[in-house]
Amino acid sequence: MPSRHAAPQGIDPMTKTVTSLFHSEHHANEAASRLKQAGIPASAIDIWTTPHNLAPLLEDLGVSRSDAHAYAEGVIRGGTVVIVKCDAPEVGAVVGILDQEGVLDLDEQQAAWRSEGWEGPGEQAAERTESSEPAHADIEPDRTEVIVQGRIRVQSFRVERPARE
Repeated sequence: MPSRHAAPQGIDPMTKTVTSLFHSEHHANEAASRLKQAGIPASAIDIWTTPHNLAPLLEDLGVSRSDAHAYAEGVIRGGTVVIVKCDAPEVGAVVGILDQEGVLDLDEQQAAWRSEGWEGPGEQAAERTESSEPAHADIEPDRTEVIVQGRIRVQSFRVERPARE
């Protein structure tokens, strides 16, 4: 049986990247476990407990530069980031599961950190420029929307896959 994430040949799916910041690794692992029980493949779920390369990875997945650096800051401060790649019809279920497991509000966290002196990536670099190259030469992302659903960010990410013969 083919994976429920496999697209029929010739169709370019609009992949969604769902990102969330958890207070603890325990909560993130609980969310990941519930996602797997709901049918999301383990390969579509990433859990980050260290900030190394997290911001560039998130940017490559369509997350804004400011949000990517905020997620990395959250990890530096002891949080855990969960990244889920899924198809559009699965977004509601993914968001619902993540939202039940102790997700932190990224905007509130940034406001608190700024009150403590954190500056983030800076105004001029707040948004990724269109000329930035994706990490993988065979993938060209088309970032068409960012949706904030409660404390969870959802980015659309069209992946252009090379034709296979």
